[in-house]
Amino acid sequence: MGGEGSIQGMRTSLSNNKKLLGKKSMFRPERTFLRLKNEYITYAGGKIVLKKATKSQLKAIRLKIIKERKKKYYVTSIIFLVLFSTIGLLTYNSFHNNINVEKEKIEKIQLSDKIEKSLVYITKGDDWLKERSWHNAIFEYQIANKILPNDYVINHRLANAFSLRCENEFKDCKKGKKLVDRLIKQFPEKTELLALKERLKYEY
Repeated sequence: MGGEGSIQGMRTSLSNNKKLLGKKSMFRPERTFLRLKNEYITYAGGKIVLKKATKSQLKAIRLKIIKERKKKYYVTSIIFLVLFSTIGLLTYNSFHNNINVEKEKIEKIQLSDKIEKSLVYITKGDDWLKERSWHNAIFEYQIANKILPNDYVINHRLANAFSLRCENEFKDCKKGKKLVDRLIKQFPEKTELLALKERLKYEY
């Protein structure tokens, strides 16, 4: 009959489909870590044999770890020490510079005060000198000299007063000569001191 051929064709088609479904996939599944581990166990006969380290090996490993830790500790300590020293040095320098700046300010203020005070006595000495009162002039200059002992202007005025008193009253000649000799050693470039020395060449 005509229907038998179509039924046979359906059977053949179903049979072919089953064969196709039964075939393995052409793409291999991804090999995960667990799959690789299972494969390794299978190839090794179902057992994994782990070799145990000996005492000497364990000791060597332990010593190596301790050595590396010490090395790391030393490096860290050196870095910390260098940083600490640098910071400390910078802090000290900054603090020291600030102290020096403040010290200079104080010294300038003190010097300014001393100059103002000495000018009062220098002015008085000059006034006495104009009046040819050598003794009083020397007295005022000596006070100014105690305030600023290394000031050349004051010392020169005092030496001049000594020389004038020596020349006119024959007094304080030795004091004047001693002062002029000291000033010549300190200020050899000051030629005006030679004139004062000439006035004091005689000792009375």
